[in-house]
Amino acid sequence: MKARQVSKITTSESEQVRSPSTDDWKRIELFYCGDEYFKALEKRIEGAVSHIYLESYIFAFDRLGVRVVDALGRAAGRGVDVRVIVDGVGSYTWIGKLVEEAKARGIALKVFKRLPWQRIYCWRRFSNLLLNFKQGLTQLNRRTHRKLCVIDGTQAFVGSMNIIEYHCNEYMNGDAWRDTGVYIEGDEVGVLQRDFIRLWRKKDRRMMLKGRLRKRRVVSGNRIKLNSRKNLREQNYLDLLVLLLSARKRVWIETAYFVPDRRLVRALRTVAESGVDVRIMVPAQADVFFIPWVASAFHRGLLQAGIRIFEYTKTMLHAKAILIDEYGVVGSSNLNHRSLFHDLEVDVHFTDRDAVDSLSRQFLHDVTLCREIALDSWHHRPFLQRGIGSVLLLFRGVL
Repeated sequence: MKARQVSKITTSESEQVRSPSTDDWKRIELFYCGDEYFKALEKRIEGAVSHIYLESYIFAFDRLGVRVVDALGRAAGRGVDVRVIVDGVGSYTWIGKLVEEAKARGIALKVFKRLPWQRIYCWRRFSNLLLNFKQGLTQLNRRTHRKLCVIDGTQAFVGSMNIIEYHCNEYMNGDAWRDTGVYIEGDEVGVLQRDFIRLWRKKDRRMMLKGRLRKRRVVSGNRIKLNSRKNLREQNYLDLLVLLLSARKRVWIETAYFVPDRRLVRALRTVAESGVDVRIMVPAQADVFFIPWVASAFHRGLLQAGIRIFEYTKTMLHAKAILIDEYGVVGSSNLNHRSLFHDLEVDVHFTDRDAVDSLSRQFLHDVTLCREIALDSWHHRPFLQRGIGSVLLLFRGVL
């Protein structure tokens, strides 16, 4: 596919770029709004010939959800193997309807860790009620926060866009959430597919224990970062810190939830104090109202180190993207404890020049829709907000 240059970025367009070498993706396409992202997803679903593996934290059965279900149902109707995983918390409201529609359309659907009280209606043996309820409570903190779709083992969509109409201007009258997604083609998509299958086959705790006793195989890659196991989560986090500390020109971050631990704060401060251009963009108003208050608890120390902090004011900023010099990352991971150490996440890494330039231009465009936080203005934030944010830091392990 011929690459195209885009002279002006808007929040509703995508940029298509092609890697010139085998060291990066064969094809990569970036999206900055759900309208184009989901149109591309539906088009690829319509062209699937073998299988479609889709996973989403939120799969709403709203106007967008109906569109996606219809596309998946048509694919299943022509013999494509369609499998869907949704999270038991993120998709809680719609699980009943999704199960019903999936069954009617020939779509195989599984719910990742239903809430304990959801299981009561499907237990056949009442004697196991208390045991399963306790087990469910202990697993409540671990969710699949991934948003991905693998098609025919060679194509994949990854990013932070759930299947819910908040992401589309078509349904939000131009006020869709600002998000980033990526379409990729390349051999390493197979890593993503294998991890989906592993999660699909993980039925109960006994299988998890058996899996730990088998010879361990790292399910991750150089360009796709998965955190399916504890050792991967720890390694990915260390890799991120090394990347940050290796920066020479810039570290630009967009994240919906910024609740870093001490190591990440120290790395960001160290890089900024060495003269690197460090910028962090967070939402002015989040879907969880108190998250900006928690994030602001870190502002003082970061601002003193020379880090520039921006609050996106146009709509809800839900994107998760990082630029480190000429290196880009787009995926589902926030910079908070939950993403880094609890939930299942997936991120795509790339060095393609056109893709990095595209992400850079989008960041600079987003800056024009932000207010920059200065140290003086931080001191004038409402005392109650600062106080509540500081108190909530005590619970950063579950935020």
